[in-house]
Amino acid sequence: MNKTKIAALMVLMATGTMVFAAGNKKDAASIIEDITTFQSFTDEAVPQADIEKIVNAGVNAQSAINMQPWHFSVITNKEVLNEIGGKMKMPKAPPKGDVKGKGKGKGKEMDFPPAPPAGAPASGKKAGIADSPLVIIVSAKDGSELDAGLATELMTVEAVLLGYGTKIISSPTMVLNGEDKAYYQKVLGIPEDMSAKAILLVGKYEENQLDAVSSATTRKDKSEIVSYIK
Repeated sequence: MNKTKIAALMVLMATGTMVFAAGNKKDAASIIEDITTFQSFTDEAVPQADIEKIVNAGVNAQSAINMQPWHFSVITNKEVLNEIGGKMKMPKAPPKGDVKGKGKGKGKEMDFPPAPPAGAPASGKKAGIADSPLVIIVSAKDGSELDAGLATELMTVEAVLLGYGTKIISSPTMVLNGEDKAYYQKVLGIPEDMSAKAILLVGKYEENQLDAVSSATTRKDKSEIVSYIK
């Protein structure tokens, strides 16, 4: 058996072991079909070897004509994360009974999200940028948001296959791209011609820590969102 075949076999064996450990006997396809958004993480640090695997997934993501128009800021420094989180201010909720309200953001008007349907469970705590031991900020040039999304999603899949919980957020980009943008570009190593597009939270979790309240959000029926053209 030549070296190439041996290397390929080793990769397959390693992947199989990783998926078995991470997915509770589920295969990779089943894990990807049921990726959970976690709202709580433990303080356990992510080992550097796993961080490199997660980042490498982003580095090797697809991009338009292979331009790779992105930058990854890998943060484990709690002081930096707490500083960014401390500058996050959500608008006040609209009056009870309103479906939609208006609030004043910094320099622009902001739309409030629609109120939850009647009878829906109240949402619990939402994990923010300072609530996981590992945060990866994905920056890209304007117009390359799709490329940034592909990189973020591949890093998410890699993290899940390694046995971690994840959550993708975007609200901190208001701080990172706001009036202190130049400061954060320097602190986070973001190139001057790029802006923060997405933030990936990664960390270990307790088995009972699921998204929203206590279980995954109900998905739309495929008949509503998928068209098959044969």
